Amino acid sequence: MKDIKIKDLYAGKPDAKDEIKFDGWDNFIKTFVVADHFNLHQLTHGTHCFVTGFKGTGKTALLFYLDNELKTIDQSTCSSFIFFKDDFTDARRNVLQEFSNQVLSSIVVEQGALIDATEFEYVWRWILFKQIVNDNETYGRNLFIDNEHWRKFEKTVEQIKTSSTNRKFSLANKVKLSMPYRDVTTMTEVSPELEVDLQNPNSKPYHDFVSIVDKAEEAFSHLTRSDIPYYIFIDELEAYYGDLDVFKRDLYIIRDLIFTVKRLNTNFASNNFDNTKIICSVRSEILTAISRYIVTKEINKVTSGFSVPLNWSYTNSNSHAHPIIQILLKRIAVCSEVYPNDSLNIYRQWFPEKIHGMEAASYILNNSWCKPRDMVRLITVAQSSLHNQTKTFSQILFDSTSKVYAEDSLQEIKEELRALYTSEEINDIITCFTGYRTTFSVNELSKKISQFYSGTVLELKFRQVIEDLYRLGFLGNFLPVSQTYRWQHKGDSSVILTDEWRLCVHYALHSALSIGARINKGLDKGRDVQIGDIIHATVYDVIDHFALVEFRMYGNTYNGNIHISEFGKLGHGYIKCLSDKVHSGDQYKAVLTEYDEKHSAWKLKIQPIEKEK
Repeated sequence: MKDIKIKDLYAGKPDAKDEIKFDGWDNFIKTFVVADHFNLHQLTHGTHCFVTGFKGTGKTALLFYLDNELKTIDQSTCSSFIFFKDDFTDARRNVLQEFSNQVLSSIVVEQGALIDATEFEYVWRWILFKQIVNDNETYGRNLFIDNEHWRKFEKTVEQIKTSSTNRKFSLANKVKLSMPYRDVTTMTEVSPELEVDLQNPNSKPYHDFVSIVDKAEEAFSHLTRSDIPYYIFIDELEAYYGDLDVFKRDLYIIRDLIFTVKRLNTNFASNNFDNTKIICSVRSEILTAISRYIVTKEINKVTSGFSVPLNWSYTNSNSHAHPIIQILLKRIAVCSEVYPNDSLNIYRQWFPEKIHGMEAASYILNNSWCKPRDMVRLITVAQSSLHNQTKTFSQILFDSTSKVYAEDSLQEIKEELRALYTSEEINDIITCFTGYRTTFSVNELSKKISQFYSGTVLELKFRQVIEDLYRLGFLGNFLPVSQTYRWQHKGDSSVILTDEWRLCVHYALHSALSIGARINKGLDKGRDVQIGDIIHATVYDVIDHFALVEFRMYGNTYNGNIHISEFGKLGHGYIKCLSDKVHSGDQYKAVLTEYDEKHSAWKLKIQPIEKEK
């Protein structure tokens, strides 16, 4: 076993492409972890063709891993990647291509182009047909049988021309069509070019464009595949809510790409093209934005029936065996040059038994969103700390890095929000929770927003904002009476907005938002009690079927009453006379259920506290 310190660990990079570029392909493959519940066979050989998940769940990494696995199974496998992203430069593509030995293409939309367009299915069919032609050329024309059908398909696709160099495809307002015909006087073929405005679907040139794509698809149905497995992977489908017109255009583009991927995969199956697939990753928040801001064309029917959700929620395990903890342990194992399957011993060697009274694995998971990128962030901030020379992840290390970890985590949530809100709206949302309580009721938050954020997106779209923040893991639910927490990343799919349930900010964000127990204590002075609060009540009188009580909370004294039926929970059985069982000075733990305006008192229920789940 190699003697290493935290600074020597393999952290990787938040982005899989950067990880391969800077840290190498071998390290990426050695440290990759596949959770048992991921149905990869459905992607490679079944009907599924989409990988969905939130930012940081490992979608890009999974595509690279799938490509490697397919080529390991059959070394003749051919593949290519398409990245739909503006900042994927030629230099970056060339370096990544060199390290990963992949065929990489990128698609960018020219600035200001196609702003008024809302339909892109024919554009995408043409682009993907063009990709297939290019790939076949790259792989020595061996992917399809080179016969008259292939030559017809290839010639038809090449009729549509655009600015495309070195596998960088640029989408512009206009493309050119080559319209060949035979001159009867000279008996030679002439190919005049016709310009097509892709934003004018009612024009004759656009109809000619559609006709060529239809002819290409018809020709494609007659092709014969070779026995070489062939896959296309598509990634980086991004859209940001900045310029609304550009944002909606990008959503239309992504929406129609999804439909086109499904359509072509259906064609592959109909044509009996074995081991041929287009696999596309889609970020969950982009799907949410599509359903919110543009006509969806029932996109959910496509994605829900043909996607593999990439989530790491193991609600039945908070131990070292959790796949997210296994990512961390596997990186330690690779650097230590020990057998990765010996994860329990690695865990015991590198982590304390308890961190702030909690088992170390549980503490790490509760400070994460159960995403691979969280573990990259954990190692990275540890390596930048004053404790990077140590050989264990101690409590002191976690405490000293919590601020940086929180700020980096908050930044990622802001990036997710960019698919849904403007920069100004995001600033209002985050500022609202900065310096506030860690746990609060819906009414408390609503009052704060009405007082300080009137007219902002927080007030105008309150429920939508809360649901978005819950889905992204910024907020969770908390039930005081049972000490129960609910989180989207732990399998609780929707937020509960009731008087009994509270909202709570994810613990890992506290440092970045300047919130915590000390702030709570200061803000709680003069705070009103609410339905769902747990209190300790003292009996001061018993009248008929009620015990009259008082309790103190947040520096104030309140009156309340407990009905005789509640005391049966304490094992008294049938109570004929309440004063025989309950006396002045008795104390009970209870929950506030309702405020009685008539008697200016709270109604209470004696509620045994369940164990925290």
